[in-house]
Amino acid sequence: MGESWRNLQPLRIPPGWVCIWNKLESAEPADLPEDDPAWLFTYVQDMSYYRREGKEYTVSVDLGWYPDGDPGGAYRLEAILDDDWVHPLLSFTSRSTKEIVETMEFWMFSRIPKGGPINWKWFRKKYGPKEDT
Repeated sequence: MGESWRNLQPLRIPPGWVCIWNKLESAEPADLPEDDPAWLFTYVQDMSYYRREGKEYTVSVDLGWYPDGDPGGAYRLEAILDDDWVHPLLSFTSRSTKEIVETMEFWMFSRIPKGGPINWKWFRKKYGPKEDT
């Protein structure tokens, strides 16, 4: 195994969350030249995925780069309730690794409820993207 793990972005993850995969690196996309191989291997749709399973629901936090491998793209971070990918609880887009890390940690520690059922309609109305009509 090489030393590529040294490039991974450190994250603070609260108890109860499980890292399914993490390929988020600490580099800032704005600092990379357009011909850097990282665009093909690092800045992809499946970068990080965390889950917390409760008795009544499962919440996932998913991070990807869209469009896949495009230097003009951006990170897209979503919080998903019970695998409902059509209606994310929360959504955030940025080109900044620092902003993405701060948002991920804030969501997992403070924004996503820790216990009991989630009233997703109320939650999305208060915090998340507007529901499609």
